[in-house]
Parts: sequence; C-alpha cells; structure tokens
Amino acid sequence: MGQAAEDAFHFYAEVRVVSSPRRPELMGQLGAILGITEPTRPDTPPAYAVMLDDHDFLVQFEREELEPTGQDRERGDYY
Repeated sequence: MGQAAEDAFHFYAEVRVVSSPRRPELMGQLGAILGITEPTRPDTPPAYAVMLDDHDFLVQFEREELEPTGQDRERGDYY
C-alpha cells in the first residue's frame, strides 16, 4: 500500500465497513476512527476502533475491513 493510502487511516477519518465477518450486520455502515492500536511487532498491522454512526460503542476492525471515504469528522462530534 502506498503512503497516500496509509495516510487515509488516521484519527477522525470517516470510513465505511466493507467487510465484517464477525459482525456482518455492520457491512456498509459509516463511522470514524477513534482509536488505533500500536502493535509491538513491526510485522503486525494496526487495528482501528471505529465509532459507527447510530451506535454508542466502538468496534475494532482490521484495515482490509474498512474503506476511507476521504472525509474527516470533527473531534467535537465525539468528545
């Protein structure tokens, strides 16, 4: 993945769920990244905690389960 794609996964970035084997009912939903793990091993990719619209809890996703929309949300929308 290129640097531009990497930059798309940042705090408050709007994302769409494109795959959710553990929670298929979440497919297609929009939300914002509110957490990013910091793996201890360099070969382990980060996971993302996403607050989905119309939910009041975070759901963890792997990068390949999300697609950035190119939009950013505001911190004040959540805190």
